[in-house]
Amino acid sequence: MKNEYQEMITTVSTQVAKTFLSHEDNLAARATLLDADIAEITRQIGVETTKMVLEHVRDELVKKNQHDGFVVQKRPLIRFNSIFGPIELRSPYLWKPYVGAKPLKNTMHITHHGRSDAVTRALADFGSEESFGQAAKRFTEHYKYALHSTTVSRVTKQVADEAFAYVEQTLSQADEHARTGSGGVEQMLVELDGCEIRTAVFIPVENSEETTPVYKNPKKQKILNWRDVRIGLARPLDSRSKTYVGKKDSYPEVVSDLFQAAVLEGMSPHTQVIGVGDGGIGLKEALEKQFPTLQFILDKPHLKDHLYETAEALGISQPDRTAWVKPRLDAISQGNVEQVKKELDAEYAKTPHERVRRLLGYLTRFAEAIDYTRFAERGYPIGSGEVESAHKAIPQKRLKLPGACWHPDSINPMVALRILRANDWWDDFWTGKAEEKLAA
Repeated sequence: MKNEYQEMITTVSTQVAKTFLSHEDNLAARATLLDADIAEITRQIGVETTKMVLEHVRDELVKKNQHDGFVVQKRPLIRFNSIFGPIELRSPYLWKPYVGAKPLKNTMHITHHGRSDAVTRALADFGSEESFGQAAKRFTEHYKYALHSTTVSRVTKQVADEAFAYVEQTLSQADEHARTGSGGVEQMLVELDGCEIRTAVFIPVENSEETTPVYKNPKKQKILNWRDVRIGLARPLDSRSKTYVGKKDSYPEVVSDLFQAAVLEGMSPHTQVIGVGDGGIGLKEALEKQFPTLQFILDKPHLKDHLYETAEALGISQPDRTAWVKPRLDAISQGNVEQVKKELDAEYAKTPHERVRRLLGYLTRFAEAIDYTRFAERGYPIGSGEVESAHKAIPQKRLKLPGACWHPDSINPMVALRILRANDWWDDFWTGKAEEKLAA
């Protein structure tokens, strides 16, 4: 806020306080309630002040148009939503031969049922955190007037599209750092994990002549599906600062974003990278391709689950499974994976079982990624709990609300909107939008 306004703020505040004090009783008992009353006064002042400023600017533009030969043809009344509340304004339409002008719409970007940027930000803020219906209620609670949940949905999704472009652009700036950066941190941790988000699409019913009752459009059926959303994080091993990435895409695409996030966090070509993940097909390989100095670590709980599933498949009773799993897991953790493989080979020779064969292949594939005692001694994490927590906080907290279904095209933008918050890019995003508008 400009310093020039400070004297005016002091004058207005003094006048409001004097008027308030002269009209209110029992102020000592109501001391903790006063700010709510004063907030309502300042909200109404905000509505009136904003309206006066907008009308003045509009009238100056109208005068300029009239000077250029335009004539006012009509002045319809419109409603514009400001952060203080709805404002009613006349929106002049001017005309001269073959040319029309709408100063309020074309120059000031104010339209009927339009919104200020502050309202757009508030709607996107609430809509990115909870259901659109609940977000509409929160908006009403905080700003004292109502907007429909469909408006919250539309605005949030529009902002989410812009957020997706912003995240992509921010990550792409790491390419320049990667080419010109020097030094860098010694060790970088990267983690990647996936979760499923429910989606819904509507397609025409095959071989059906049914139509909708009002518009007679072809009847459609709802197809539900589950799509993988992959979340990754990068942070220096000795720091809590981190950058998140995530989208509904293949491992190579998400790992490419993860590489850029690691560069933003200080990775150089000489940085030792520690990557933790599960045994997803293609994950380890995608990480190794992007990070030449990678030491991949298989998430230990996933290996433990693999062993228990094998014990179950072999028909070992539940009380006895721990006795089968624990010595093998301990031996693997201490670097004796080959010993465990020999035991399993012998067991497979006696009683061939597909689940044992799969476990042998699993241990062979991850033989260099399960030396947990050595990794722990070096200070490396041996579980992917950090990124699993990020899944709960970033996509699942919003996109996995009870009953929620998303169009597949909406998932990546909504995840990007959540990543803005997680990466502390929220304020920069809105500042950039304002600067773009002023530069246009």
